[in-house]
Amino acid sequence: MKLHCLNAVFAAVLLLFAGCAGKNQSVKKSKIAMGLPHGQMKYEKVKADGLSLKILGNPVARAGRPGVITFALANDSPVKVNIPEWFSNESDNVGIYVQPLLSGMVEPDDSKWVRLEFEFKKPIMHYPVTLMPGNKLLISKQVDFIKNMMVKPSEERMFFFRGELTLESLPLSSRVGILRVTSNVERGK
Repeated sequence: MKLHCLNAVFAAVLLLFAGCAGKNQSVKKSKIAMGLPHGQMKYEKVKADGLSLKILGNPVARAGRPGVITFALANDSPVKVNIPEWFSNESDNVGIYVQPLLSGMVEPDDSKWVRLEFEFKKPIMHYPVTLMPGNKLLISKQVDFIKNMMVKPSEERMFFFRGELTLESLPLSSRVGILRVTSNVERGK
């Protein structure tokens, strides 16, 4: 009987310690899942085989208002890809480069790209993301310089643009796209 009681007490003590260890581990995991402050960790390069940054659609914006360009980080490989430093604010994961598309131009001039400046949303946090095969992460990026433009109703302005991930561990760029900016005034009014 005494031996039975000692075994029961011993088992209870083991369960107590096991429960405490499990709580601490789950707290650590949840802190990582909630994010790490920017600059706190150095990230290794992610193997980018099968990953691509794609432009979705053919963006058209109206002058006098901010425009939006949507990108997709696509995993076209047969394996999942772990990205450890994804920014918690989705739009912070892409930077945009632009240049005017002038009459007669068929492709952009590599020396004329201008990176659009933006401020990272505070607090700047990273969290890990796993991108499964065949899946995409959508990233919409606001283009603010358009709200300062004026375009006549019968005209439009065009810009070459490309996106680039802002992640140290995953340096990917999109192909070049064309952003059309139309008038904010409806024709015939």
